[in-house]
Amino acid sequence: MDRPALEAWHPDRSWADPFIATLALLIALVVSMTSRAHHAHPAPPPGQVELQGRLADLVLAAPKVLGRLGLGRSLDHLGPADPLGSFPEKSARGWDRAVLAVHAGEYGQLPLGGRLAQEVPGTAGGAFRLAWTWAYEGTGRPPLPGDLPVLRKALGNGYAASILEARCLARSGGDPGPLESRALDWASPRLAALGAGCFLALLLWLGGLGYLVRLLMVPRQTLASALSPTRFAMSGRAALIVLLGWFLTHLASGLVVGVVLAALPFLRPMALPLMYGFHATLGTAFLCQAEGIGLATLLARLCPGSQGRALATGLGCFALAFTAVVAVAVVMSPFLQNAEPPQRELMDLLGRTRGPLALAAMFLTIAVVAPIFEELLFRGFLLPWLGERLVPRLGPRWGWALAITVSGLTFGAMHLQPQGLPTLCTLGLVLGLGFLRTGNLLTSILVHGLWNGGIFLVMRFLV
Repeated sequence: MDRPALEAWHPDRSWADPFIATLALLIALVVSMTSRAHHAHPAPPPGQVELQGRLADLVLAAPKVLGRLGLGRSLDHLGPADPLGSFPEKSARGWDRAVLAVHAGEYGQLPLGGRLAQEVPGTAGGAFRLAWTWAYEGTGRPPLPGDLPVLRKALGNGYAASILEARCLARSGGDPGPLESRALDWASPRLAALGAGCFLALLLWLGGLGYLVRLLMVPRQTLASALSPTRFAMSGRAALIVLLGWFLTHLASGLVVGVVLAALPFLRPMALPLMYGFHATLGTAFLCQAEGIGLATLLARLCPGSQGRALATGLGCFALAFTAVVAVAVVMSPFLQNAEPPQRELMDLLGRTRGPLALAAMFLTIAVVAPIFEELLFRGFLLPWLGERLVPRLGPRWGWALAITVSGLTFGAMHLQPQGLPTLCTLGLVLGLGFLRTGNLLTSILVHGLWNGGIFLVMRFLV
């Protein structure tokens, strides 16, 4: 049974201030130790092709696929143009270089291909260099039978993997035709899906521009009345304890789940759902306890009014989020060319996850559970809590603008991905705007869920 709202938490400063300082110190210590461990023992170079390399493999295979379908010129008639363009600079990591080396060999750019092949890391990289020089320069020896499965896996079992094997077989006097067909069979449906995805992305981008124009033309609604059901009575110290306590729980979730998996190793495929479920459950409990209400009352506060209008607004805000993030990514790309891609962790997780049940659990965690909890915390709680206290001091316009900005920056920083901070903060700002448009948390949950689910499906398609 819910407690009365008057019992919202107002901790005494005599103990709350030292407690807050202790929580902040613990968080700083954990983050510092994690950062030092990362720098002292950096992650080894990825053992297989990553997202940029997979995209390059598809795009560079397009002329062959189009030639097979009779829709374009084949590779032999492309002329002296540089088909690789700036891919070597954009895909500067590990086995992405190997994919580009194969395509450079296919396009007759042997000096470039040889240079790229020399930069492939690891023991398997040595086997790749031997295979590449045999396939495209005719020197050395053919790859050993045991090397080919390793190279296929490292090259992502994609177009480049089959073509390299076909060229090695042809150099040894075999028939490369079946392997070439397999390479084209791999690339054709993926290129069709990629083309359809690009078309949908264009429509989404145009839709985002249109929705932005609509927002600028339609008179602003009164935000204070829209958010009146979401008032939080807890004090500033209580709010800070909730946020810091949740973040510390978030940081500790990996350790807690690691202990569980050590005792119950059969749960290892469920590691991500367990980690997220642990800190999301505790975070929600912290929030309800501090406000003195139950979960049902909290959700009723955050999802008032017309649910259909909230969801319809969410679709427009999703298009706006896509447009805004693309614009920020384009602007920031020159400064982040050599940064580790923020998608690497998800790519690694997807690469290690096997079985439909584990994949379904991961998708539900990323596309449903994570958006619900993160929106509950950042847009459902932090944004209105800040707004209700800033508006009396700064007025509605600047008070809500500052509240959106602070909650968006906090949302971006929480992910601990420096290279993804610009786009994550931009997404957070649009999520805040969407929530303010309706006062209904379903709006930002839908935007967040579509975003996370879309990224998951794209990554799964490419892995």
